[in-house]
Amino acid sequence: MRYSALGVLASLTEEEVKLINLEEEIDLSKELHYLSEHVENVPCGERQVKIDNIIARICIDKAMSRHVGKMEEAYTPMGMLYNQYGKDLSKINYVIGTGGVLVHNANPANVLKTVEYKTKNGLELRPRTPRYLLDKDYLLASMGLLAEIDPLLALKIMKKHIVAV
Repeated sequence: MRYSALGVLASLTEEEVKLINLEEEIDLSKELHYLSEHVENVPCGERQVKIDNIIARICIDKAMSRHVGKMEEAYTPMGMLYNQYGKDLSKINYVIGTGGVLVHNANPANVLKTVEYKTKNGLELRPRTPRYLLDKDYLLASMGLLAEIDPLLALKIMKKHIVAV
């Protein structure tokens, strides 16, 4: 996450940065610049963990916005219509998280909840009430490859290593 800290900053508008600074009582730009220059640092202490959680939530939110389907308004002679573009994830049952900021987090579900539907993203087809799972051993990618050869074995392994949070 630290290597891409400046990419996280670049993904935000000035208004988003100001809002985060105000809500979280931090200087996000300063924090992200510091992390990009000190990639070897591991968070220790409440403040650094808070910063990591903020960054994780930003990344999750941006990724979800990029990949989730959306409803788009179309004005017609018959009135306004809505067209769906992309995948409707509003009824998915599970969200699986992976990565150090989640695996080493005291409350990964709190960070993962960033994927859920919000009124500010009203036309995005985000999950409404998913349950959260954690790939605590970083097996998800390799299990995808294994599933091509032996789907039942991949499922069996994932059921042992992917845990509810």
